[in-house]
Amino acid sequence: GLGACCVSLAISGTAAADGDIRASYAIAFAGLPFANATLDLAVRGSVYTARVTYQTTGATRLLSDAAGVATSDGAYKGGRLTPAGFYLDHRNGRRRQKVALGLADGVVKTMTVDPPLVLTSDQPPIETKHLSAIADPLSALLISAVRGEGKTEIGACDRTLSILDGLRRYDVRLEPQATGSTSQKGFSGPTTICRVVLKPLAGLIGGGRGTNSGVPNTDVGQIDVTFGRINALDLYVPMSLQARTQYGAVSVILTEYADGDSKPGAPR
Repeated sequence: GLGACCVSLAISGTAAADGDIRASYAIAFAGLPFANATLDLAVRGSVYTARVTYQTTGATRLLSDAAGVATSDGAYKGGRLTPAGFYLDHRNGRRRQKVALGLADGVVKTMTVDPPLVLTSDQPPIETKHLSAIADPLSALLISAVRGEGKTEIGACDRTLSILDGLRRYDVRLEPQATGSTSQKGFSGPTTICRVVLKPLAGLIGGGRGTNSGVPNTDVGQIDVTFGRINALDLYVPMSLQARTQYGAVSVILTEYADGDSKPGAPR
């Protein structure tokens, strides 16, 4: 789920500087507390590790006692993340789902899903064509702020993200909405608001109701994500999310941010 995020990064290279980030979030559904999340990011030299943790909270736990951890690791170079591994361990009551991906230059070399996916007849399976030019969801969340090919400047929303988490393959198109700046919960700096357009492609998508035909997801209405720019690492990090679905509104709000020496505990 949408829960909590913990991310770690490492950078070594002459132009790179080590750095740490922790961002905590509160997730609400239909105005009610749903889950908490924490994102930890540690950068050391030329490698990164990203860790996300999340857990349902409040009355929601009576209906769905879900928790999990997701980790991404790989190379960091000049603000760009190239994942080498992605790992997910999700628990919901007695049910447990594990995923392990091994990647090289955006291509999935190994993929383990335990238990294996059980798809309905209208859910396309994940095939070889879905395993190239992709990123895992954690490395995709930490968007590069460095210049693109032939561009003097690039914003957080100037891209389409091709994402595979082992359970589903989908594209995320980011469209620019507004820019500004903020000082809240420990973060201070420039921000960018992106409109998110989801395009499900394969795997556990569409709820088995035929909504996974490669067109933008109609189950989810308008989604806006606010990113904050971390200049020291040349990255954009999510600050908040607002979404409208057919079942109710979803919000993800930053509750605490820290970086560098002020970070309350380093990721392991």
